[in-house]
Amino acid sequence: MRPLRDRKPAPKAKPPPFPPTFTPLRAILDDDGDAQPGSMVNVIGVLKDCRAPVATHGSDWKCTLTISDLSIEDEPAGVELIIFRPEAQMPEVGAGDVIVVLSAKVQRFKSNPKSLITSKGTSICVYKAVKIPVYPASAQAALLPPKQGESHKLLKEEHHQYVSYCYRVIDKYDVPDEAEYQQRVTVSLNVKDKFSLLKDVTDGKFYDLIGQVAKDPYADEMGRVTLYLSDYTENDFFFHYTWEGVRDLAEAARPADAYPEDNNPEAAQQHPWVGPYGKRTIQISCYDAHADFIREAGVGAGTWLSLRNVQVKFGRNGAHLEGFLREERNASARKVNVEILDIVAPHPSVTKEKVDPRLKEAVRRWRDYSQEKKTQIKAVKAAQEAGAKRKARGGSSDEVLLDGQPPSKKLTAKERRKLRRAELEKKAAEEQEKAVLGLNELVTCEAHPKPVSTLASILEPVMYETLVDNQPVKIPLPFTNAKYNARVRIVDFYPRNLEDFACGRKRSEFDILSDNDDDEDDSESDDNLYSTMDASDDEDNVKESRTWEWRFALLLEDASTPSSPATAAAATDNKKRKRDDPKSKARLWATVDNTEAQCLTGLDAVNLRRDPHTLATLRERMFTLWGSLEELKAAKARAAAKDREEKRGEGDDRNGRTKKHKGKATTVVQLEKLKPPLEDSDGEQQQQQQDQGEEEISNKPFSCCLKQYGVRVSEDDDGLPKTDGPAGGWVRVFGMFGTKICV
Repeated sequence: MRPLRDRKPAPKAKPPPFPPTFTPLRAILDDDGDAQPGSMVNVIGVLKDCRAPVATHGSDWKCTLTISDLSIEDEPAGVELIIFRPEAQMPEVGAGDVIVVLSAKVQRFKSNPKSLITSKGTSICVYKAVKIPVYPASAQAALLPPKQGESHKLLKEEHHQYVSYCYRVIDKYDVPDEAEYQQRVTVSLNVKDKFSLLKDVTDGKFYDLIGQVAKDPYADEMGRVTLYLSDYTENDFFFHYTWEGVRDLAEAARPADAYPEDNNPEAAQQHPWVGPYGKRTIQISCYDAHADFIREAGVGAGTWLSLRNVQVKFGRNGAHLEGFLREERNASARKVNVEILDIVAPHPSVTKEKVDPRLKEAVRRWRDYSQEKKTQIKAVKAAQEAGAKRKARGGSSDEVLLDGQPPSKKLTAKERRKLRRAELEKKAAEEQEKAVLGLNELVTCEAHPKPVSTLASILEPVMYETLVDNQPVKIPLPFTNAKYNARVRIVDFYPRNLEDFACGRKRSEFDILSDNDDDEDDSESDDNLYSTMDASDDEDNVKESRTWEWRFALLLEDASTPSSPATAAAATDNKKRKRDDPKSKARLWATVDNTEAQCLTGLDAVNLRRDPHTLATLRERMFTLWGSLEELKAAKARAAAKDREEKRGEGDDRNGRTKKHKGKATTVVQLEKLKPPLEDSDGEQQQQQQDQGEEEISNKPFSCCLKQYGVRVSEDDDGLPKTDGPAGGWVRVFGMFGTKICV
C-alpha cells in the first residue's frame, strides 16, 4: 500500500474537465463566492478529518467530515460536511477517501465559516483510497455500495475518471496516515462538557464560558483583542475591581493598576469600566480569527458572549487568572469560537423555554447584582448624608437605635379556644354576608387576614400628624402602601375596545427570565401602554421585535354592605341604602398589570388584533366578570356616534359654523381617548355618566384584592401634568391583584 503522504506527479494524460454540475470548494469558503447559504450544491473532495458519529437528542446521529479539493489544496482549511442520519446510514470512510456529495445545503452556523449540511435528498458516495486506480482509469471499482435511501444513478463515467484524477493530483501533505486518523476518530468520541462558571475555573485547563462584556474591548498593535468577561460569580484569583465612590458608572474609568501586564493606559481610559466590581471579571486575550470577529461584529460593553475552548492560566504577574482564545489545533483557521447571544431580540424560533438555561442563570445573576448594587449605593449615599449632618451638629453615631420587639407571649388553652371561636364566628358572618350579596362564585381571590374594606374607607386620605412651630399639624399624605380585601362590581373599563387590553413594548434584557416582573421599567411601560392602545392595525405595531403585555383598568363600585341578618328584607334594605347613600356608591379605578392579568384571565398577552381565538376567549372570561357591560358600552358608543353624525349634518347646513362645529366634535373624540383617572372617580361629571343606564348592567359582585401605591408624575407625561403642592409630584393609584376567574 502506497503511503498517503506521497504525492504522485500528474499523469501524462490530458486532465479531465471539472464536472459542470459540481461546485469547487473555494466558492463555498469565500464569503463572496457563488455558493451562498441556502443554496444546494454537488461537491467532490478528499477526506482529511472525521469526527465519529455521536447521538443527538433526536433519532438521528451526527457525524462531521472535513474535505478538500484542488481549489483549496494549498490551504490548511477544509470544508466541513455535517451529516444527520440514523447510525446505520452513516458513511464508512477512511483517511484519503474521495467523497462525492450530491445535493448538500450550504449553511453558515453562528460565526463559523460556511459549511455543508445534509438533508433527506443528500447522497454521499465514498471511493475507497486503496482501490482508486491511476488516471485515466475509471474509479468505479472503488465506489462503495449506496446506503439505504441513497442512489448512485446520477454518477457517470466522467465523474469516476475525475475521482481518479483528483486523488492522484491533489497534495496530501495534511492527510493523516491510517494510525493517526484512527487516533483522531477515537479522540473525537471523548466529548465532554467543558462549560464552567468563572468561580470554578482553575489554572491550566480549557473551558467554555458564557458571560457579559464588562468594558469595550480594545486591540493592540499586534491585532490582539483584550476582552473582559463576567458571569457575575466570584473567583479569588481574579483581579479585585474596586468602587471609587458615588458617581456615574458610565464615566468611571478602569483602575490604573488593574492587570499590571496591560501596557496600554490610553486605551484603558478610552474604554471606561462599566462591569461588576469585586473579583467577578476575567481578562481574556483573543487572537487570529477570534479577534477579527470581535472587531468586525462591534462587540462592546454589555454584549453577552459564548466563548468556546478558552485556555485559563495565570498571567505574567503570576497573581491573577487570565483567559486565552487562540486558533484550535487541527481545525479550520477560520473557525471562530465566539458567539454573540442576543437576549433582547433573539431569533423568533428561540422561545423563552428554548433559551439556554445557563444563559438564563447568568442574566438572573446580573439582575440580582444590579439590584444589590443599587441598594448598596443608596445606603452609602444615606450614610454619607447622615455623617455630614452629625458632623455639622456634633452628634454621635449612636443616636439611631433599632426598636426591639418584645418576645411574643405564649397563649393559654383558654385564650386559644377564645381565639378559635372568634375566628369561626367571623367566618360564619362572612359566609352570611356573601349569601346576602350574591357574590360571583366563579371569581376567587387570595386570602388575607385583613377584614373586608369598603371603597369609601379605602378612598379616605391618610393624615400625617407632626409639629410645626410647636403646633400640631395634620398633613394629608399623597398615598400609602397598603393592601385591602374588597367586594366590588365592575361598572366600566378602559380601554374602550377589548382588542387594546394588550399592548406591545420593546424587548428588555431580562425578558428571558420567567420571574422577571419588569419593576424597573414601570414608567416606560406606562408610556407604551397609552401610546399603543389606539394604534391602528398596521405592520409597524406588530413587529417581531416587540413583546406583548396586559395593561387595562377597571372602574369598581363598592358592593359591600354592613353585617346584617341574611333575610330578603335585609337584602331589599341594602339595595335601597345603596341607591340613597352616596358613600355606598364609592368608585375607584383599579389598574391590572401584566402579571395580575395573567392570574385573572389565565391567558398570555398577544396581539389581539391578529389573534381572534385569544380575543374570543378573553371576551368570554371577562363576561364572567362584568356581565353585559361590554354590550351596553358598545351600544352607547354606536348611539353616540350616530348623534354626532346627525349634529354634524345639521351644522353643515348652517353657513359660517361648519368649521367651528367640527372642531368641537374633534374635541369630544379626543376627550373620549383620555386615560382613566388614577385616583378615585367621585367627580360629578363622571358620576353622571355612570349613573346613566346603571340599572341596565347585569353582573354579580365579587371579592377581590386591591393595593394602593404611588406613582411619580413628571411634566413629560401626556395628559397628566405634574402635580404641585402637598402631593409633591405623586399621585395615588389602585391596582387589582391576586384575583382569578375560575374556568
